[in-house]
Amino acid sequence: MERKEFRELTPVEEARKLIEQIRVQPEIITLAIEKAVGHIIADDIPSGVDVPAFNRSVKDGYAIHAKDTYQASEPEPVKLKMTGSIPAGCSDTFFAGEGEAIEISTGAPIPDGADAVVMVEQTKGVDDNILVYQPVHINENIMKAGSDIMKGERVLRKNTRIGSREIGVLASVGMKEVPVRKLLVGIISTGNELIEPGNSLGKGLIFDANSYAIAASVEEAGAIPKMYGIIPDDGKMMEEGLDRAIRECHMVLTSGSTSAGVGDIMYKIIEDKGKTLTHGIAIKPGKPVVIGMIDGIPTIGLPGNPTSALSIFNEFVAPIIHNSLGTAPSFRTKVQAVMGTGIRSGGREELFPVGVIRGRAYPADKTSGAITTLSDADGIIEINAETEYIDAGSPVEVTMFGNVRIPDLMYVGGQCPGIDLLEEMTGLVFRTLNRGSSAGFAAISSGTTDIACVNMVDAEGNYNSSTISKMNLENIVLVKGYRRELGLIFTPDNHVDGLEEITSLQLINRNRGSGTRAILERELGTLAEAKGMTKSEFIKNIKGYNSGSKTHRSVCDAVKSGKADVGFGIRAAAEESGLGFVPVTEDEFDFVIRKDLLDIREIQVFLNALRSEEFSRRLPAGIHTYEMTGSIISPF
Repeated sequence: MERKEFRELTPVEEARKLIEQIRVQPEIITLAIEKAVGHIIADDIPSGVDVPAFNRSVKDGYAIHAKDTYQASEPEPVKLKMTGSIPAGCSDTFFAGEGEAIEISTGAPIPDGADAVVMVEQTKGVDDNILVYQPVHINENIMKAGSDIMKGERVLRKNTRIGSREIGVLASVGMKEVPVRKLLVGIISTGNELIEPGNSLGKGLIFDANSYAIAASVEEAGAIPKMYGIIPDDGKMMEEGLDRAIRECHMVLTSGSTSAGVGDIMYKIIEDKGKTLTHGIAIKPGKPVVIGMIDGIPTIGLPGNPTSALSIFNEFVAPIIHNSLGTAPSFRTKVQAVMGTGIRSGGREELFPVGVIRGRAYPADKTSGAITTLSDADGIIEINAETEYIDAGSPVEVTMFGNVRIPDLMYVGGQCPGIDLLEEMTGLVFRTLNRGSSAGFAAISSGTTDIACVNMVDAEGNYNSSTISKMNLENIVLVKGYRRELGLIFTPDNHVDGLEEITSLQLINRNRGSGTRAILERELGTLAEAKGMTKSEFIKNIKGYNSGSKTHRSVCDAVKSGKADVGFGIRAAAEESGLGFVPVTEDEFDFVIRKDLLDIREIQVFLNALRSEEFSRRLPAGIHTYEMTGSIISPF
């Protein structure tokens, strides 16, 4: 065969542009979660259940009425009668009356009547009674049903690579199987000099390192390697091996036989069978690379030198896999950061979960019982037993979880599909914590978020500015967002005409601290006034008013499943769920941003997207921009 000379090498940037054009269409398959580690989630994963499914204790102690302990002190403890014991996993029914205590284990269900748990360390048993030495407040040491994950809430995003944390989240919401993307990459090593590791190394032979190193790299990138072994420098055998791999895989990688030496013929086979896009890239190491297409299958001939092969893989092949799977490359194991806020340690050695955003680490911990602590964290910092407090600005070393892409911006506050659209349009990665407007204001006040997403209304109908003034927030700006239709949500066969009807229906309300709940309360106050009633009198007649769902989607799920007759939320969520909707009012969904971040690239990209015609055009039904969208208000 004619010997090939490298006459014209493709410039690196041109080669990168070429790679950007290559996409592979993975298959969607379903795997049992125990076999899903390392795979890429094919679609957003909503929870099918509340987590926890019941109110449970987070401490060993006694389930009691909190008010029974308000007078308790070390010198004068309160005596309560112990009436039973509830172990974890118990399904029996218990009731705690006033003046009574029921022994309870961590994870056990809270008995009816009880509204707090006093830790066993704060008590002393005496005969059939306990002495309580410290007061507790309502809901202390109790994890409420759905407080970690609400049914219908998205717990994992599509394109997330599954690791131990994701498996834990999937199992915690009861999922046995998960849809994943399958991108099969065939791997062929060529060369007469190669033998399999484990054999005796004869004269002139070398072990095949490339098959294994490339297979590991393919797996690290999120695809599935399929090894075809070693093929000698024989044209017919190479063709047969390549044909088989092309039939069975989404992409094929070969190593060796791509240079200009005697016996290097893979480049010629690729050229004869398909189309050569480039042969030779102006990069060291790794110049002799062939990129081609055979029957629509990307076929890439890597150099035989292991270092060169891996260099080319990381630079040019891994991006094809990541682009095709919608993933991002893994980050290095340890990163240096500074604490974005102070944290207090428990006086013992601790592995503290943190999120990392633009070099600043923030606490990601919720409670010891919250599985989403893991999915909200990017890594951990190690705190020794002697450290009681780490100041904001202190340097820390973060041990990153595997396959984590560090977020570009942190959002805390209300949930809205408009935020999802902004994330898609900007190409940025958002860390979004849907905890309500009050939590958003608190996070911006403490400096633990970049952006607070808020829709908090005051008595006069003004949105967000009065809350900023009341909290004396400084060094922030209010960026006006967009307007959303809010109203009643119901099933099509159970039509609701207006607010007056909800006194005879079961309501699913939003969580306390959410702007949407405050808006409903204001509307009900107006209705009560028109009826000549006080707001509290009117509200006490509404069944389910004290419920609390964390997102609009979970409100819709409660209505759809029959747990509630009616909910209050945005039109977009109702229509997405195929439910009926009657408008009641419009809110203003705004963004509070720290002043010191206004000029950074990520915030500018966000603002440009918010103000764009494309964003206005793509917003779902019931959400619209207006003349104030994107305007910045400051000071207060």
